[in-house]
Amino acid sequence: MDKDIKLVAIDLDGTLLDSHKEVAKRNIDAINKIRSKGVYVVISTGRPCAGFSWILDKLNLFHDDDYSITNTGTLIMKNMDKSDVWKKCLSMKDFKFAQTLIKDDMQIGIYNKYSILNNYKVINKHFLFEADILKMPIEKFDESDMNTDVDRITITGDTHIMDEFSEKYNEKLLRDYQTVRNVPEVFEILNKKADKGKALTELGKMLGIELDEMLAIGDSNNDKSMLSIVGIPATCSNGLKSVKDICKIVSDFSNDEAGVARIIEEVFDI
Repeated sequence: MDKDIKLVAIDLDGTLLDSHKEVAKRNIDAINKIRSKGVYVVISTGRPCAGFSWILDKLNLFHDDDYSITNTGTLIMKNMDKSDVWKKCLSMKDFKFAQTLIKDDMQIGIYNKYSILNNYKVINKHFLFEADILKMPIEKFDESDMNTDVDRITITGDTHIMDEFSEKYNEKLLRDYQTVRNVPEVFEILNKKADKGKALTELGKMLGIELDEMLAIGDSNNDKSMLSIVGIPATCSNGLKSVKDICKIVSDFSNDEAGVARIIEEVFDI
């Protein structure tokens, strides 16, 4: 379809990963084919670095010029040594402010490069679910240490509770922050200058690649910022309707049917 695509940005959950959080062989093969032709393949995920390193292993994306966008666009990481090449994070001051907004039936925590930080005595089911999916432990931290890394702030609670929180605070928070609600039970607060689209724009500048020379594949709310700016935005059949509405390619195949591979095969005629 388009021989001028030089970079492919791919979301993980709901896109590259199937419902069992595995990567289909057909997806791996398609990625390896275009990578061998010199096309950059960039994982663009809400996950922290420690929550998807095993996926980079499967995809063999550990060359000197392989990069990932992590923690919903707060950080661009060089895969080989996991060094930061660009980041727009928060601070403990932001965390302490967010603490003042939550009620007893909610929990607040911090995601950084290698950790999920949560100081509650009994961790709620939403944080436990996230930790299980990411294969990361939940750690305690010293809230008086103002040097603690804060890539993003996560607030969790039952859906109706988070609905009320979002209705009350989202508009106010957007004055100074980015916010994302990818699933009903989770509300993310990010640096105002951080999202997948902004990170992808910066990476393109670093690599000398224009946005119209990029294909992005995603399925959910936190993917819209990158899908809305690239040359070819695409989604699998399980993508949200609001995502499908902004995509040039909507695959007939879901993330459980190697939809990513089929999109890549269509675009690159492989």
